[in-house]
Amino acid sequence: FVLTAIQQQMQHGIGLGMQSNIAAETAALICEMTGVERVAFSNTGTEAIMAAVRIARSRTKRQKIVMFAGSYHGTFDGILARAGEEAGTAEPLSLGTLSGMVEDVIVLTYGAEESLEIIAEQANNLAAVLVEPVQSRKP
Repeated sequence: FVLTAIQQQMQHGIGLGMQSNIAAETAALICEMTGVERVAFSNTGTEAIMAAVRIARSRTKRQKIVMFAGSYHGTFDGILARAGEEAGTAEPLSLGTLSGMVEDVIVLTYGAEESLEIIAEQANNLAAVLVEPVQSRKP
């Protein structure tokens, strides 16, 4: 039945740009099935992270985000960071990423007790903590 539904939908073509007409209906069904309040659709994980960080900063009125060394959250310049030489600082992960793009990022060690302590200390300054529970680079 899933393949049949996909084939029927493909008869209508592929939309580019705007959300599909059935996106709202699909989101409502996902909310109903899972109990989550909201559902958002993105073309890529990078777009999802960009939106999540933007929303978190908007809602909390805070700038800083935490992420963990070795994790992958896409290719958005604002999270292409590695731990800086000074504790609690970050520097660009790649050439072409401006240092200003990652100045509000804190890169911590995944699975380390001291990382949890830093998060607790910085809690009032953090908009978000990005976590890749099973790190793709360390399966």
